[in-house]
Amino acid sequence: MTFNTMFLPAYRDSFMSSLSGGVKGGEFSAILMSPLMGIIGLCLVGLLVLGGLWLRSRFLDSGLHRARYTETLSEPSSTYDYVTGLPTRRLFGTLLEQAVGRAAKTGRSLAVLVVELEHFRMVAETQGRANGNVLVRVQAARVKGVVRSTETVARLAQDQFALILDSFTSHEEVVAIVDKLQATIGLPLTLEGQELFLTCHIGVALYPQDAMEHEKLIEQATQAGTRAKSDGQAVQFTSPIIPSGASESVARVSVQTEQEARHS
Repeated sequence: MTFNTMFLPAYRDSFMSSLSGGVKGGEFSAILMSPLMGIIGLCLVGLLVLGGLWLRSRFLDSGLHRARYTETLSEPSSTYDYVTGLPTRRLFGTLLEQAVGRAAKTGRSLAVLVVELEHFRMVAETQGRANGNVLVRVQAARVKGVVRSTETVARLAQDQFALILDSFTSHEEVVAIVDKLQATIGLPLTLEGQELFLTCHIGVALYPQDAMEHEKLIEQATQAGTRAKSDGQAVQFTSPIIPSGASESVARVSVQTEQEARHS
């Protein structure tokens, strides 16, 4: 449908005449130019400006929120995992470096445990992302419940946790914690009426026996866990654990046997 522009002046004049409502042209112009109309116009302009600024701020806030959320999901420099609230690999490295420094000053030992959930990724894919997050949160809480509140638990990867044990009194205590971790992670978990069971592989590295630097300790514990998985075992220590009451000769034989096994 077209509109003839020739009639625009006529429509405009008719509109202005009806708007004036019988007010004479000069009086109508005076009303339009009155201070009251000026104030009303300024108010309308102000409202439009404020509305535009509000919409702009909302858009920027929303974009910033999305950017921060994306950064939390994908940025490797994030310090806390968005699903579990645990320290990430980056922060874990810093905390472990500090723990190694304290251990060096006090002469105490510490243990680094890397726990990998078996088949977690497959379960997370079949159960969906939301249920996968629930699953990992539950397992994170279980891992934290095994150790003291002062000890560090982190999430290194999607299916990997890490622990720093720096307050144990004997190697037997480390073994007991490892056993408890296995039992706790293996407890059943029900999601949407389906009962799930997860197992895990645990690699353990000790300071100062296995490594003196924090990065090397993480590497040794990770490799021990990989060996446990490839060998079909649940737990692998980087070095053999010698009972506290064992004699020095027994300790030397055990270490020698382990070294020979590595070279063979």
